[in-house]
Amino acid sequence: MSAAPADVRKPPQPPQPSGNIMASHALASCFFCRRSKRRCDKNLPTCQLCIKKGLKCSYPRRRGQRAASPPSGVRGSESGDDSNSAHAEPVVAQSSNASEFQPVSPTSTSSFAVNAAISFLAPDLFREAGLEIPRLDLGIPDEVSLHLGDSQQVLETASKFFQMTWMPIVSRKRHLAAVLNPLSPCRRPTVLLHLCMKLCCLPVDDEKRTSLYRLIKKFYSEVESTGDLCVQVLQAAILIAVFEIGDAIYPAAYLTVGGCSRYAIAMGLDKINKCRLGGEHTRTASWMEIEEKRRVWWAILTLDRSVTSIQFTLLVIAIRGDRAPIDAFYRFLNFTNPARVLATEDPVFEDFLPVDDDKFYDATSEPEDAVPISQGFVFKIGHFGRLAQATYLISQALATIRSFSAVSTDLSKTSLLSETAQLCRTFEALARANEVEVTVRRLPFCCQSLISYSGVFLLQEHYWQQLNMRSRQDTQQDTYVETHHALDTLCRVASGIQQGPSPVDLRQGHCTFLLVGVVYQGLSALLSIGNGNPSAEIRESIAVLRWLLRHLRARWPLSGIYERILDSKEALLASEVI
Repeated sequence: MSAAPADVRKPPQPPQPSGNIMASHALASCFFCRRSKRRCDKNLPTCQLCIKKGLKCSYPRRRGQRAASPPSGVRGSESGDDSNSAHAEPVVAQSSNASEFQPVSPTSTSSFAVNAAISFLAPDLFREAGLEIPRLDLGIPDEVSLHLGDSQQVLETASKFFQMTWMPIVSRKRHLAAVLNPLSPCRRPTVLLHLCMKLCCLPVDDEKRTSLYRLIKKFYSEVESTGDLCVQVLQAAILIAVFEIGDAIYPAAYLTVGGCSRYAIAMGLDKINKCRLGGEHTRTASWMEIEEKRRVWWAILTLDRSVTSIQFTLLVIAIRGDRAPIDAFYRFLNFTNPARVLATEDPVFEDFLPVDDDKFYDATSEPEDAVPISQGFVFKIGHFGRLAQATYLISQALATIRSFSAVSTDLSKTSLLSETAQLCRTFEALARANEVEVTVRRLPFCCQSLISYSGVFLLQEHYWQQLNMRSRQDTQQDTYVETHHALDTLCRVASGIQQGPSPVDLRQGHCTFLLVGVVYQGLSALLSIGNGNPSAEIRESIAVLRWLLRHLRARWPLSGIYERILDSKEALLASEVI
């Protein structure tokens, strides 16, 4: 046999990976990057550029391959023209239907998934190794962009939100710069936050509310799983929780509030109130960023405790015998121990409060403007700072209830009064101090007063429960003076709204779900005092607060749920008298 000719070459072999068989990078650029003459990061299974463009990424499987292999069963030249056989295919079909939205898994880019996991599980090692979490720069889905609107619509939504919000946790200057600056790309967390702001501004009768809420929940899930820990994502979650609470979407609301606390703790926000400059956040954030994060943490504390106080009131109804089957909402809130629902630790007396709201919005505050709770009763602080003060007091009330729940229920009336009377007086003092702000801001109610009244009703229900009040006479004799003052104030303002020349339109904002909860607590207290056979004066108070609760249904559907609970309690109390 003769030797083979020297110019005969071996057939081309496919490139072999070096090292680990499960390599995370290809040895050659993908076809789309080649054709576009762009730098390819060779990430498997999809490069960053193809992810950004929403295209199917394909890598060569052998040397010299110029085009992607055709699908099985389709014949074509493997070395044909790139423009015919190597064009990329869209990964996700573009559609405005939110139900067709397919979230992107973080495992699609291994470098992001690995580095994000190391950053969370071993943060010290992450910093020492100088690692970074790559930004995926994913695009904005068409259905999300459709709800976002153009720059003018974005500006109108932001302006409306900042005018009506009762929880000022978003920096107006930073947010407007992020969404309106044409030179800076609009990031997904910013878009998510803006959609949540739009959701909070939509009226209850708007047909787009439900579809927008569902889209936001899906978009939030993707942004959370494909991005780094970000304050904008946390702010969006808080606004989602506010929407779910106000619309009585349970148990989603309860789970969202708990998720907010976990997310914030992962960011280290549970330590941000311990010193004026935010502790460890000083290294990575400016003063205004620290203040914004501090407000976010206070918002989570407020949501956690304000909802818990209502849950305890519902619990008291169950303990006292009112076990009528109302609906899933009522059954979900029927806890055996009010302590278990708290997702965050109680604030302490030396924690720092938010600065004045106007200075926060104008970005003119200084670190010296922040004062601790211990000094907040003396210095002039803003609206949100007073709300944080009330949140601290409601924490004390819940702690008192937990302490009594942990010991024997055989307690004397004197012992109960000594523990709760001082707290009730403090709540009333804070509510009276807020009356000036209510007048200046022309608000029918302000949040800090509402939480103060909620705390009084909370302690009153706990007192009645511990003493096992049964008769109307006993209940009336053991009602706090502060409870009577809170009921008188609620009825007076409700009557003013009802009989005024131009009734206040509570649907236009400046009205929180906290008002719904306090009106419910007040009605529950009046029904307990009346004990199935109320006097004419109590019936009149019940009627005016009932009107207000129905009036609030146009803004917060949660009112309708509370009405059903009250109807059940009223019927059961009346049946006991008969």
